[in-house]
Amino acid sequence: MMFLSHILDEHTPLYGGKGNYSLDRINSIDSGDTSNNTQVTFPAHTGTHIDAPYHFEASGNSIDQYSAEFWLCENIFVIDYNVEKEEIITLEKLMPFIIEMPVSVECLIIKTGFEDYRNKNSKKYIFHGPGIGPEIGVWLRNNRKLKMIGFDFISLSSYANRELGREAHRAFLSKSFSGLNKDCSKPILIIEDMHLTSLKECPSKIIVSPLRYDRSDGSPVTIISE
Repeated sequence: MMFLSHILDEHTPLYGGKGNYSLDRINSIDSGDTSNNTQVTFPAHTGTHIDAPYHFEASGNSIDQYSAEFWLCENIFVIDYNVEKEEIITLEKLMPFIIEMPVSVECLIIKTGFEDYRNKNSKKYIFHGPGIGPEIGVWLRNNRKLKMIGFDFISLSSYANRELGREAHRAFLSKSFSGLNKDCSKPILIIEDMHLTSLKECPSKIIVSPLRYDRSDGSPVTIISE
């Protein structure tokens, strides 16, 4: 078993460099307190996290509205696809891979290698990352039954192409979007900033464990693979 999520710390990159992560030791045994206690503050979309439909649609489901069973995926499909900085992954580029994906797959993982820049060049990771085109969300919802998609870069939305990124989020998350069939699958939740460096083969199952809070538009997740 292994983790496919990053540990949160003061070096965790945030989309657009916006927001703050802080960890305060408000009680310490070393300082004479009876116990250790920590206060952690961070935006909901920090580190390895998942976007819910409510992130881009006022009537969309929030994280806390999903059942416990939803967070277990036993049919995974992994795509290895190397990207360049600011590249938009289009349906044309991804079609040779996703056409081979069985309809039963619950979680699609795209391993691009862009995670390498997370620690060694955080500015490139934050501001010059790749993105995913909205047409991929439409095709997947019309032709597959995914619950989630995840990848090893900071956001579905490339910071260099933010408007296209907003449209892509809606394509994956919104109940109604241009081009969707009436009987298309439900919204596909988006796992951003995954830790995939050590992933050498397709997992047999993964557990995605979010921090559950009321009306959560997104949440950090711990992901365990088997």
